[in-house]
Parts: sequence; structure tokens; C-alpha cells
Amino acid sequence: MSFPPAFLEEIRNRLPLSGVIGARLRLVRAGREFKGCCPFHNEKTPSFYVNDDKQFFHCFGCGAHGDVIGFTMRNDRMSFPEAVESLAGQAGLQVPRDTPVEREKFDAEKRLLQLLDRVTAWFEEQLFAPGGREALAYLRGRGLSDDAIRRFRLGYAPNDGQSLLRKMTGEGYKIEELAAVGLAKKAEDRNEYYSFFRNRVLFPVGDRRGRTVAFGARIMGEGEPKYLNSPDHPLFHKGQLLYGLSRARAALGQGQPIIVVEGYMDVIALAEAGYTGAVAPLGTALTEDQIQILWKLLPAPDNREASRDYSPILCFDGDNAGLRAAARAVERALPLLTPAQTLRIATMSGAKDPDELIRQSGKSAFDAILKQAQPMIEVLWNNALENRQLRTPEERGAFAAILKSKVAQIKDEQLRHLYHNEFRKRIDDAFGWKPREFVKREGFGGGKQGWKPSLPTPNLVRRSPSNGPRIMEKILLALTINHPALFDEFGEEFARLQFQNADYEQLRQRVVEILSDHHDGPLDPEGLYRHLSEAGSEVLDDILSDHTYTHAEFARAHCALDQARKGWVSIWNKHLQDQLQSDLQEAKRRFKEDGSDESLSRLNALRAQIETMNEAASAMDDKA
Repeated sequence: MSFPPAFLEEIRNRLPLSGVIGARLRLVRAGREFKGCCPFHNEKTPSFYVNDDKQFFHCFGCGAHGDVIGFTMRNDRMSFPEAVESLAGQAGLQVPRDTPVEREKFDAEKRLLQLLDRVTAWFEEQLFAPGGREALAYLRGRGLSDDAIRRFRLGYAPNDGQSLLRKMTGEGYKIEELAAVGLAKKAEDRNEYYSFFRNRVLFPVGDRRGRTVAFGARIMGEGEPKYLNSPDHPLFHKGQLLYGLSRARAALGQGQPIIVVEGYMDVIALAEAGYTGAVAPLGTALTEDQIQILWKLLPAPDNREASRDYSPILCFDGDNAGLRAAARAVERALPLLTPAQTLRIATMSGAKDPDELIRQSGKSAFDAILKQAQPMIEVLWNNALENRQLRTPEERGAFAAILKSKVAQIKDEQLRHLYHNEFRKRIDDAFGWKPREFVKREGFGGGKQGWKPSLPTPNLVRRSPSNGPRIMEKILLALTINHPALFDEFGEEFARLQFQNADYEQLRQRVVEILSDHHDGPLDPEGLYRHLSEAGSEVLDDILSDHTYTHAEFARAHCALDQARKGWVSIWNKHLQDQLQSDLQEAKRRFKEDGSDESLSRLNALRAQIETMNEAASAMDDKA
């Protein structure tokens, strides 16, 4: 029994070899490959290697070699048809039969791939030809080296609408083939074809194996549309592919994260900065298929290092469009989440994109963005909390209902249950609600379990009595680093502080020094982080950790400045109250010892200060 070659190729593409083999034996990462003990002969020292990029396994001990189909045949003792049918089931494919029609289709697609590769080479030639001088200057002006331009096979489509068509038809390709892959388009008013891409910089889009299947094209000056992408065709479906995908698989083996950004230039800029796992959707919002592709890049759960977070990171632009794109991606990912499949979200500050940030502030600035990437549960919580005061039962009920609706979208039962419990715990803690008790609800089938809430002001700053000063110091540092603009208002108070923790105190002094001496306009968070990270990032990582934000959500970089300002005032007032109480206890002790008029005056003055502060806080609460 024979099968269409295109179908067998699809099986190999859909099922990473390490995933199939890793389900049967233990594999460990070895650079860009995996290794383990060979299942085909007895050995104690691993000599069995699996290479996902090249789609083969090889044992240096016994010589066993093959692809995913060959492994299944040999390991599971199956015939070729049985192995193919088994793997097709795993890949979610229906098994077709090889026919002359299927064989003809495969040969036609192979020819189209050859055409696309030849066109890619021709676009490259045009970029470095005299006619591509402006395009080459544009790319160099965007900070790309000639080496990067060649590695990503960037090119230029001349303004002449016929030169590509003449060249390819002269090499034996048909105009209908050029039209089939979106390179040629027929004029509406006459029987004539012209090039789809003209006077634009070209970005070849590769499939999972890196073979060119489409192009993205950018205009060099002003005009619309800024980007032009190949239409869908038999080899290319833009919602089922990602720019940079073939490189991302190799990047995982080098310890790099998978980072999803918005544009082609972002991918290239990140790759140039060392983030070779960067990918981008192709002119559309991130789709469910693309999210699943990201997860398929990851090794099987049993083959993941416990100390490493493999979750792909979404890092879209900091403008409103980028924030909306991230929100849509989160919504689409929710039903697909499992304990082994999740995402993290990194928020860019301001209207910047990764390409611009790296060019202006360097790799360390982007490192700071990635370090603050949030897991899905934090993103859902913060999105629901945004722009809500939560002062009334109705507002709090709406907040809880939004979270409940989000959790309900998670199809994995175990994960949905864990999310539900975590959000319930946070809501109880934030609103000061008492533990659940059995309460009879008249008219609702009494005996149901419900909340017996008290309704104090939401406690969105969680305090720990045992390490209160340390937490306060961390929060104030996080606030200042993530929102340097606060230093204009509170810098004098921050400079007068004396932290108990020696590492935090040293960092506080460095922050004051940098922000006090910076005269070229206000520093943004990335700029301040870059200055601070020069002296090491261990303490910074501690300050900007989830532990800090658990106690103070408003200290996160993505929170609005007004929200951060209110948080600062809240923390500062608590600090002053604690300081005054400490001074009051010392004054009481001193007056008890000497009974002097001076000690009594000091004691009364402190009591008056505390009373004044309490009255001011009460007035603020009434005003709120």
C-alpha cells in the first residue's frame, strides 16, 4: 500500500520526532538535539540521538537510523501502513490513498516550492543591484547588518511590474504558476498579468522546514498599505504559520525562549540581539492554530527541565493596537490551556515595539521586559481589575463575575478548578471576606453554601507582619523602578529613607543617584533598569519578582501612573504611621524613666501628629 508523498511529509511536520520518541523513552536535551539510551540494543551510556530539525534519529552504538515512521515501525513492531495509520491518528489526519491525482498534486507543489525559492534568490539579487540602492539603504538605516540581511534572505521587488514575470517565464515557469502562489495578478481591465509586489522590501516567509512559501513586503516611505502579504494559496495559509518558525525550533535547544512579536523587523531585531526564538504572526491577530503551533515546538513535559519555564512569551507593541492584540490572544488561548500548555505576557511600555526598544536602549532594556512577563493567571486578574474602584458590593460582584466567566472558558477540568480556587482565595483576601460558611438562603433552595461578607476597603496591598519593613522596602523600590516619574513627586522622601536590608539600601541609593543626576529628560523604566543592571541583576530580580507584586499589584510596570501614585501614598502613609508609633513607644518609655517636661512635650507632640494623620486619612476616605 502506498501513500501520497505530501501526506507523509505532513505527518513528519506535524509530529516532532522528539515528542513521539520521548513518549516511549526518556530523552534529555543535548544542545540542539536530544539523547537517550537506545531502545534497540542494551546500553548504559546514551548514544541514541534525536534531531527535530532534520527529522531523524541515529544511534551511534548500533547504527539504527530513520524518521518518525521508521521509528514507529521498528519500536512498535508495525508494518509501514500500520505505522502511517497510527501516526496519522496522532496527528489528526485522515489517511488518503496514493492515486495518480495525488502524485500529480505532489509534483506540482514541489515545482511551486522550487519557483518560490528561485524568486527569493532573484529578489535578493535585486536588493544588491543598482536598482535596489534605496531599499538597501532603508534596511541599513533600520539597523540591519548586511550579514543579517543575507541570513534572513531579505530582498527587493523592483517597481517594474513585468521584470519578475519575464525572468521566471524565461526560466520555464508558467504565468499561471506565478499567479497560483500570489506572485502575479491579472489586470481587471485587460488580459495581462503584473507583479503583485512592486517597489517594496521583501521578507521571505518559510514553512516549518524553512522553505519559502510566501512573502511579506514593506513600503519604504509613506503610503498605504504599509505591509503587503502573499494571499493564501495551496502551500500557504497565513493563520497556520509564523514568521521565523523554523529558527524557533532550533532556538529552544539553545536555551532561548519562544517570543511572539508583531512584525518581521521585530523578529529580525530580536534574533540579532540573541533572541533567536522570536516569531511573528503574518499580518493577522494570533490565531488558535498559531498558538497550538507554538506549543508543538516545546519538548514533551517529561523531557522539560524543572528549573526552566518553557511557556511562549507574547510581547506585542505598547500602543493601543498592541494591547488589543495581546488581549485577543489571551482570549483565544484560554480554552486551549492545559497544565503543560500556557503562555506568558510581557507588556511593552509606551508606544514602542521591540525593534525600536532594542535600537534605542539595547538588549538589557528588552531583558527587563521579559523578566516581568506575567503568567496567564496574573494577566486575567489584572485585566479584570483595571479601571475598577471596587468600592461597592455591585462593583465587586461584577469583578468576581468577570473572573468567573474567564475561568469557565478553560476546557481542561483540572486547570479550571485550580484557577477557580486561586481566584476565590484572592477575592476573599482582597475584599476581607470571611471564610465560607453554610448559610440558609431563603427562596434559593436553602442550605446552599455562600459567602458571609464584611465589606471593608479592598485590601489590594497584602501585608505580612513578620517581614513588613522588608516588603515595604521592596514595594517602594519596585514602584520607583517601574515608574521613575514618581521620583519628581516623592524623590525627596525616598532620598531621606534608610532601608533595613543592606542590599535594598544599596539599590535605593543607586536609584536616587541615577534619577537625581539624569538631566536629559525623565528616564523610562527600561532606561533605569539598564543603568541598574550594570551592577548585577540578582537584587533587581528579587525586587521585580511576583512575590513583590503579590503584595502590591499597583507596583507593576504596566499599571497606570495614577494607580501607582495612589499605591505610593498608601505605602508611605503606612510607613509614617509605623514610624510614629515606634517613636511614640520610645517617648512613652523615656517619659516613664525621667518624667521630665521635655519628655512630656515630646510625647504630646507625637500624639498630636498621630491624631492629625488619622484625621487626614479619615477625610481622604470620606472624600473617596
